[in-house]
Amino acid sequence: MCTHDFAQNDTQVVDQDTKDMLNRRRMIQALAAGGVVSVASPALSGCATNPETGSKQFLLIGDSQLSEMAATSWAEAKAKIPTTTDPRYTTRLKNIGARIAQGANKGSETWDYAVFDQDTKNAFVLPGNRVGFYRGMMDFANTDDQIAAIMGHEVGHVTGKHAAERVSQQLGGQLVVAGGSAIAGSQLAKKCRKNAEAQIGGRGQVPNRELAVIQRNYDRCMTSAQRNTQYLNAALGMGFMIGVVLPYSRKHETQSDLLGAKYMYKAGYNPYEAVKLWEKMAAEGGSRGPEFLSTHPDPMRRAEDLHNYIKYQEQLGSQGWESIDMPEES
Repeated sequence: MCTHDFAQNDTQVVDQDTKDMLNRRRMIQALAAGGVVSVASPALSGCATNPETGSKQFLLIGDSQLSEMAATSWAEAKAKIPTTTDPRYTTRLKNIGARIAQGANKGSETWDYAVFDQDTKNAFVLPGNRVGFYRGMMDFANTDDQIAAIMGHEVGHVTGKHAAERVSQQLGGQLVVAGGSAIAGSQLAKKCRKNAEAQIGGRGQVPNRELAVIQRNYDRCMTSAQRNTQYLNAALGMGFMIGVVLPYSRKHETQSDLLGAKYMYKAGYNPYEAVKLWEKMAAEGGSRGPEFLSTHPDPMRRAEDLHNYIKYQEQLGSQGWESIDMPEES
């Protein structure tokens, strides 16, 4: 069964493009009226099992659409942030990326790599196989195997179709939150009208002074209804953020970690270096909020999950490294 967990996309550029692409007001009106809104072709508007993750996904948008949206964002990023042409970074990243892409059975596809000339310890991937590393991350990872761990993680987001899934969750979340508040607002407005009708009763004519009082009461009631709708909107939004958005984001990160280790192995890198990378990240420390309210898993937990996954795949022997299955907890 496909679970439609409506989550928010954490890439603001894609989010804005998606908002521009779809007329949300039309969708919300149809939802509030009990209608069914079609936002994608039949092939995209249902469930599909992702062969890389084994998970069912509810997708409202395709890879080609996302790639077109991300093209502008990629160009803007490279225009605003200086990139290095130093082959010690660019050639190294391209070679590692090519090996990981081959390990992910994506070697025949076109990949675009950029190294941003800043000390930031970060990397990202945009739809359309666009991978960005900051120089600081390459310096921190240092070894080819650890850079491959990060590259594998980013490629895992691609094969896991995480961008398409998150945008789909964002669209669905907007529909549910807006639809829920619209329905609640409609019910409160009905109550205001019923109160006004009760005050008028069955009288054909109402004195102007009394009608003015009824009108004032109605206006106050409607103002209160609108305020309550705003409160409900905020409460629903927070419920989505804590109950759906963040757990789903952590799920994607975990999937990408495991896929990355798998691609490392397939490409001839040492997957245990991914464990060392996250142990090194954990040693860096820094202030972190509780994992429950974090968009990413705790570094030590990531290292432990990766270690358990690699050990389990090794135990499977010749049948290992074909999935991201984890050992069952005893």
